[in-house]
Amino acid sequence: MPLPLLPAIAAGIAAATAATGVKKGLDAKRDMDQAKSLNATSQDIAKEAEKFILMAKENTNQAIQELGQEKIRILTTSINDFVLNFEKIKNINLKSSEGIDELKHFNPSSESFKELKQASFEAKQITVNGLAAVGSGALLAYGTYSVVMGGLGGLLVTATTGTALTSLTGVAATNATLAWLGGGALSAGGLGMAGGMAVLGGIVAGPALAIGGAIFASQAKTALNDAYGNYDKAKVFKKQARNIGIALKGIFTRATQLTQLLQQLDVHFVKQVKDLEAIIKARGVNWQDYSEAQQKEIYKCVQLAQTIKVILDSPLLKQEGDLDEASEKVLEDGSRYLQMLSKV
Repeated sequence: MPLPLLPAIAAGIAAATAATGVKKGLDAKRDMDQAKSLNATSQDIAKEAEKFILMAKENTNQAIQELGQEKIRILTTSINDFVLNFEKIKNINLKSSEGIDELKHFNPSSESFKELKQASFEAKQITVNGLAAVGSGALLAYGTYSVVMGGLGGLLVTATTGTALTSLTGVAATNATLAWLGGGALSAGGLGMAGGMAVLGGIVAGPALAIGGAIFASQAKTALNDAYGNYDKAKVFKKQARNIGIALKGIFTRATQLTQLLQQLDVHFVKQVKDLEAIIKARGVNWQDYSEAQQKEIYKCVQLAQTIKVILDSPLLKQEGDLDEASEKVLEDGSRYLQMLSKV
């Protein structure tokens, strides 16, 4: 009589299958819940990292623009006044002295002076409608690149009209970091935001993470694995964001320090230019007619002009987009010179 046992066996198999199904269902739900939780955490990490980068980016952008604005302001005011007065003087014989080598042959006919004069002219061209009207792209370029030696001629000012361009072009457009910071889309390379971040933080593809999306119950285990992957990506992005923040802080700090140095040097420079104007008004334009004390005052003015010119000559960023180490030496030399002036 074995046949009556079949229903019992079938019932047992059905019960076991049902139990297995329930367990799988519970496991799937657990995996789904864990996947959702991991994805939510990953999203929070990524959003926080992006927020951090955005804040650092905006602060650095502003600092570079302020440096550019200060360069333009000096070029169109005290430097312009210096150029207009200094080039009037005839038969200049500035003797060599200890200090900056460039001072040895600085006179109205020297190439160095002509560069400074041209930079002042170009700055006045782009501020024809006022300094406040200068575009952010122009400010970033002035804050980033040398504006005297080699100049930005042709980059920011058209040859025929002198109209400031609204976006960066040419050499500036190849700087991924500068474009990413707000100087306009890259015309060369097509790197854009990802390019700037690649320079600063070693990121190849930028911050876009495959986090979230529809998750189906039948794919709970795959979803959980994907969630772990997203979580790992988010943690990597957080680390990259930190590296980017460090790089941007370095640029921000250097730009701010150079802006402050230029402002402090200009306080002394304005006074020296006024003394220069007074000497010319009182004694004329022949160097030989000036007393030794007056010649020394003019020489001090020239020293200041040259010190400021060196700062204007020095780029903030390398062409590759990271901080130019040479700007640190310029900052140190300029700060020492400022301390010397303060003791006089």
